[in-house]
Amino acid sequence: MFERYTEKARRVIFFARYEASQFGSATIDTEHVLLGILRESPNLLSESLDTIRILIEEQTPIRERTPTNTDLPFSDATQRALNFASEEATQFGHRHIGTEHILLGLLHEKEGLAAKVLAEMAVRLETFREVIPLSATEELAPGSLPELFGFGTAHPKPFEYIPAHGVSGRPVPNAEFNQAIADAIDEARLLLRASARPEHLLLGLLRNERSLATKILHEHGLDLNGVRKRLKEQ
Repeated sequence: MFERYTEKARRVIFFARYEASQFGSATIDTEHVLLGILRESPNLLSESLDTIRILIEEQTPIRERTPTNTDLPFSDATQRALNFASEEATQFGHRHIGTEHILLGLLHEKEGLAAKVLAEMAVRLETFREVIPLSATEELAPGSLPELFGFGTAHPKPFEYIPAHGVSGRPVPNAEFNQAIADAIDEARLLLRASARPEHLLLGLLRNERSLATKILHEHGLDLNGVRKRLKEQ
């Protein structure tokens, strides 16, 4: 079942099992998968893991914890959500299933608690689908760069790869550069934008606390949360 799952998506399932055990649940439900997504990809949504956990705890009875080595099955709603995730990946022309496809699957499954919590946060299936990246950023390979000009189009194109040897006299993007681009696309999605713009690239740079670019931006009084807040006000 998980052959098409990226490493990040497989870790989401692992974290979902853990979350289900902490809630003392007999099955892995959609809300546990949602928490698993946010454990693995905390920047996928604008709300934090702790905020969403509180919303879930308010609507879920917490029982005695289940031993983490217990093999918990998926609930019917979760199974349907994962099937929807596979369909979404196929619809986008993606060979893999990533965390964003799983989130779309959760939004599809209206009967699940995850979809209800996401609705409270104004996360809608149609809106999120429109701003999903061309391909999961999880699949970015060293020396690759997404075709940003097609971002958010009805027929997504696959990533185009820059030859590792580059062209004489032309610098080759490194992994840090590619990650900044991928993070910029994530930030555009968080702000529900149909395209990634220069301001999102600024946010992408600020995500990497260890980069020289981020240190320079901090010296000029710019930080990730501050810039995000400013853009949300626009």
